[in-house]
Amino acid sequence: MLAVVVFAIMAANYFGEEYAVFTSSFLNLAITIPLVVVSAILLVKDGIKGNFGKAWIFFASFIFLWFIAEQIWMITELVYHDDPFPSAADFFWLIGYPIYFVFTFFYLRPFKSSISIKLTVSVISLTITAAGFLAYYSSLQQSNLSVFDTLLSLSYPVADTVSLAPIIIGLILFFRGRVSFLWSCLLFGMLCFVIADYGFFFFSLDESYHTGHPVDILYLWAYLFFLSGSYNYVRMFEKRNHENRFNDQDNLR
Repeated sequence: MLAVVVFAIMAANYFGEEYAVFTSSFLNLAITIPLVVVSAILLVKDGIKGNFGKAWIFFASFIFLWFIAEQIWMITELVYHDDPFPSAADFFWLIGYPIYFVFTFFYLRPFKSSISIKLTVSVISLTITAAGFLAYYSSLQQSNLSVFDTLLSLSYPVADTVSLAPIIIGLILFFRGRVSFLWSCLLFGMLCFVIADYGFFFFSLDESYHTGHPVDILYLWAYLFFLSGSYNYVRMFEKRNHENRFNDQDNLR
């Protein structure tokens, strides 16, 4: 499916921006609707107890907020034929970041014994460096964007930079074999968002970004990772057994 997204977006861009906008919007809708449904199912199945139960509450909330943002963007562009940036969609995207951060807190909490102080300090140092680079780079660029639009577009990679800390920690735990691949799909997905938002920021500065731009491939991949992780967790929930420690919710709660 990841390859299908790449082919569809690149082919649409070959035929023109109008085709790219429609193709990206269609794929977004086809992926995010099932994601919202699966997230809701997980809330019902897993309940609100324990770290993972609480994590899913925030994950589903964050997905729902971003789904609303995606629909506002789509309707603004395709129905009202207006520029979707900036728009009300930005409010829902930005408010989703702290909710995602809380989700990662509850997700990583059962593995706190595997997260050393050295690792935490290293990751925080990396994110601070990335934030400093962004601020320096944006100050050097000349753009026709207004100050407000520039700051708004910059707010996404800055928020992503904050999100990088739990993402990096989660991925390190994954490669160390501490967390399951299914849960790590959610972190891989957010990593795609981070890279895509950096691209969105850079391409927005020279006003070359448009819906369906090749950088949107990463946004769609992110939602696919979220959907894959969520769907497989539903299946894992149904097949849970005591031999798989990643499915043993009682020990993780």
